[in-house]
Amino acid sequence: MPLMQTNEKHPPLRRFIIILVSGVGVSSIGDFMYLVAINILVIDTTHSAAAVAGLWAVSRIAALLVGPWAGSVTDRLSKRRLLILIELIRAALIASLPFASTLAWIYVILFCLGICSTFFGNAFLPYQTRLIPDVARKRVNALTSTLRYSAFVTGPALAGLLMVHGNPVLPLEIDAVSFLLSALSFLVLPRVEEGSGAPKRSGVWRVVVADWREAFAILRANRRFFILFALNAAIGVFALTADTQEVVFARQALHLGQLGYSMLVEFAGVGFVAGSLIVMMLAKRAKLSWLIGGGRLLNVAGYLLFALAHSFWLAAFGLIVLGIFGSAASVGFTTYTQTMILTSHMGRVNSVMTPPLQVMNLLFILLGGAAATAFGVRSLMVCMALLMVAAASVMVGVTRDG
Repeated sequence: MPLMQTNEKHPPLRRFIIILVSGVGVSSIGDFMYLVAINILVIDTTHSAAAVAGLWAVSRIAALLVGPWAGSVTDRLSKRRLLILIELIRAALIASLPFASTLAWIYVILFCLGICSTFFGNAFLPYQTRLIPDVARKRVNALTSTLRYSAFVTGPALAGLLMVHGNPVLPLEIDAVSFLLSALSFLVLPRVEEGSGAPKRSGVWRVVVADWREAFAILRANRRFFILFALNAAIGVFALTADTQEVVFARQALHLGQLGYSMLVEFAGVGFVAGSLIVMMLAKRAKLSWLIGGGRLLNVAGYLLFALAHSFWLAAFGLIVLGIFGSAASVGFTTYTQTMILTSHMGRVNSVMTPPLQVMNLLFILLGGAAATAFGVRSLMVCMALLMVAAASVMVGVTRDG
């Protein structure tokens, strides 16, 4: 049962959109700079590849522990105030990282950052949905996607320039500032809604369980959305499994060095940016059913082309196709979610759907590593790509039936 919520009380919509996407763009660049800097910081502190691998696990563990109940909190609080608080906390945590002298303290800080990211994810989409009228959401989602994928291309490059001498402190400080700027952008934006406040029921656990039941009832009432979400999530799991072996694939199957692999990553980033720009320009004409179904099918076709490639340029072409249509599918599904799920319940729905997804990610990554060792990395990549194609083909059928 969709609820279309517009924002008629705040006429200067263009100014609000500029502020919102500017904050997202700045913090996204900081995020990708952070990804490079934190790896350097950990390897310099520990000289251990296993410690660097642990960086990935810490944030996932935080999401698994907090995810099941985070939506119950975010749905009941003012999203704007919560977003401001989260960004300020993240700025303080990032700024403290250079002073962490042991791996244990670094992991504690990263765990807290993972908690903040989980709460931010549950609060941001409902706030954006409330702020932006439904007629402008597709274009704004495409613009936001463009900035995020542009950050994916420019952020690591900037971090590399700032770390010419191997010092990761400056990129981390810039990332902290980016979160402060993001908090400032939310401070300038209007308060479009308030949370529902503390529940009348007594007992935190009973409240969370009741919220789960309510979320499941929403999903049962929107079965088509649930099916599409499950299929889209499955594709994400298969893609992440393949992504973890991407460096190995580039070296062993494509015989590329570090420069060649970096160029492939840049090609993918350019594809994602180009796809977001195309959707932004064609927002009024592009149908959601095509973006979700057709966009995802062409996206995974690009992945299959990449997995089957035996040359650099064919692999690069596959990644460009993957990027262009991957961003189109992402924009389409985000807009579809905003249409189908009440903003007052987005957090709760996210809380029941995200934790199982995290578990599947962990499981498939472990199985994928074992499969790549046993059968070869190309076999794993092709297998994951074929599973993606199968799921995307079903998505096309579901969108046509709707």
